[in-house]
Amino acid sequence: MLLRKCCYIIFLLFLLTGCLEKEIVDDINIESVEGFDLLEGDDVMGTFVIPIYQADKSISNETFSAVANMNKDLLRELQKKSSAPIVNGSLELVLFNKELAEKGIIKLIDALQRDSSIGTGLYLSIVDGEVKKILEGNFGTEGTGRYLSGLIKHNIERRDVPTTNLHIFLSDFYQEGVDPNLPLLKLVDDKVMITGVVVMKKGKLSVIVPNKQLFYFKFLVDEHTDGATAIKLPDKEEYVSLRSIKTKRDIKVKWKNGEPEFHVHLKMDGLIREYSGGKVDPKKLKEFQKVFEEDLIRQSTELIATFQKEKVDPIGFGYEAKSRKRGFDMKKWEEQYPNVKIKVTSKVRIIGTGITE
Repeated sequence: MLLRKCCYIIFLLFLLTGCLEKEIVDDINIESVEGFDLLEGDDVMGTFVIPIYQADKSISNETFSAVANMNKDLLRELQKKSSAPIVNGSLELVLFNKELAEKGIIKLIDALQRDSSIGTGLYLSIVDGEVKKILEGNFGTEGTGRYLSGLIKHNIERRDVPTTNLHIFLSDFYQEGVDPNLPLLKLVDDKVMITGVVVMKKGKLSVIVPNKQLFYFKFLVDEHTDGATAIKLPDKEEYVSLRSIKTKRDIKVKWKNGEPEFHVHLKMDGLIREYSGGKVDPKKLKEFQKVFEEDLIRQSTELIATFQKEKVDPIGFGYEAKSRKRGFDMKKWEEQYPNVKIKVTSKVRIIGTGITE
């Protein structure tokens, strides 16, 4: 009886293998990055990049472009220009130009989330300028797709860009009480740079957070593991730079007359990277901590005020309130949010001042 069952299972496995669609790597074009530019009306220019692996192990890029209304229509048009089927199983990054983001990108992203061959770790980004121009350039030695995705990954892991990917974007988009954000890229002097982060509202670009505020923005929406910030000491021509080792954000909610009030507490442990004034003694250390605490409060309060004015909520105050009160009215919250009271406090602990301490 057992032998019969084993034979039956093996037979079924042989049948299942026939259901798989086989594709030989040498017989297909595997795209690594794709981008979209808004044209006149509702037309969209789609550009796909295919890495070409040379015999000397170098990588060149081949681009395909087409115009259509929807992502899948674009892929169908591009297939007509390719000598081999274009597949997106190794897609690492999707770019949208700023004008398209202002009009809305969720329809194009919807096509991505429905494709089972695309992983949710896919990076998304907005481009200030023409996406096609960036994708037609050659960057790095590993191909344009790997270079651009590496640029975003590096700045998420070791700099000031908040953690983001397709899964996180969709989670924030569909979650009530929080708005998603995406990195902003720009081509500057033949180099692609991250120039800020955009906050999306209902799938459309709403607010741009510039580079100078990214350290504080990431503090509010994510966690730093290796960020850095520098400030000028008050009433002095001295500058001090602090490298963050660990940050944490706590949000508390209390209710007053049926309306929520928030207390945001920011905590950071850091190291002195540079100080223009010489040796750091305990008195100066205490002064530095106070100055950085005041700077965190001021910059964070300004960012929050901007978000309230523009009615976007990347920090997730609405989500925090909803998760703490049964029957929370999200429609009423949309009206309350611009005027709700939000207090910011901070605690900075400098745990090292360098090898000369």
